Amino acid sequence: MGNSPGTVKRDIQKAERLFTILNLLKERETITSNELADYCNTTQRTIYRDMALLEEVGVHYVTEGKSGYRLIDSPVTPNRKLSQQEWLALTVYPLITNDFLHNEHPVHHAYKTGIEKMKGLSKDTTSAPLLAVSEELGDRIRFHDQVGNKDKNHVMPQLFQAIIENRAIEIEYYAIYNDTTAKRIIHPYYVLPRSGHLYVLAYCTMREGYRTFRLNRFLSVTLQEETFEIDKTFDVDTYLENRWTIIAEDEEETTFMVRFDPNIARYVDEFTFYTETSVTKEADGAVVLKATVKSRKEFLRWVRGFGLDAEVLEPQDIRDEIHNEYKIQMSRYRKS
Repeated sequence: MGNSPGTVKRDIQKAERLFTILNLLKERETITSNELADYCNTTQRTIYRDMALLEEVGVHYVTEGKSGYRLIDSPVTPNRKLSQQEWLALTVYPLITNDFLHNEHPVHHAYKTGIEKMKGLSKDTTSAPLLAVSEELGDRIRFHDQVGNKDKNHVMPQLFQAIIENRAIEIEYYAIYNDTTAKRIIHPYYVLPRSGHLYVLAYCTMREGYRTFRLNRFLSVTLQEETFEIDKTFDVDTYLENRWTIIAEDEEETTFMVRFDPNIARYVDEFTFYTETSVTKEADGAVVLKATVKSRKEFLRWVRGFGLDAEVLEPQDIRDEIHNEYKIQMSRYRKS
């Protein structure tokens, strides 16, 4: 027959009181039984019994007259420090993917053991409820606007280890622009989120320059013994200047002015831009966006998504280009 609710409640209160006493003994040079009774909202007689119980389980202390109790030694507590992999699983991975909650993810075990260690800081004494809450929220709060790509999960642990240790990596990378796969050695500097994808900003030893690589095009990652130091003259913010999202394929910068009709102006006004822009409101409710970018193609891909609600005002050669595109489109639809 199990304990009654009243007995269970008293046992919990007693355990909490014992931990409070032990913490106070650790924090204070000396503390009296009267002070402990006040802290724990109990009687001195109860404190005497608690101190005797603590001594039985290995808490060594001395009584120094009116000064009270002084802690000499306490039981050795198990190591609850997080490993590097557990720390990454609890802090970094939730920012970039929710796939780590599934058993097949390579850091799932580190996540579970990290939660197991952290549960000691919770009033809940079992890890199951914590795991259940974490997995439920991880599934229902979607920080990521793309479906997870499980085929790429295996590259993340090596990539993050390389970043932490400043180690070179050999990557097998698929280049979509020419439909080829190649191996190269890179020094990974930063991981950047852009438009639902993750990019690695790195120094490429083959190209002898800085490049950006989309993470879901990494086919494999192999850690190298070679280490590197980030170039002190390299500034990531300067490198990313005037990139509409991530691409900077043009030698010359282009300044665009685009007018957006009143019915979509409010959406443009609240858009989060990666580069410096200015938005001017007009009397009829339309807005004019001015932006200087290093990739015409990338910027125009975004503008075209607004269809007839967006009009490129400048530069003139782009207006002419779009005019010709619409003429081609008109001829296509007329044929059908």
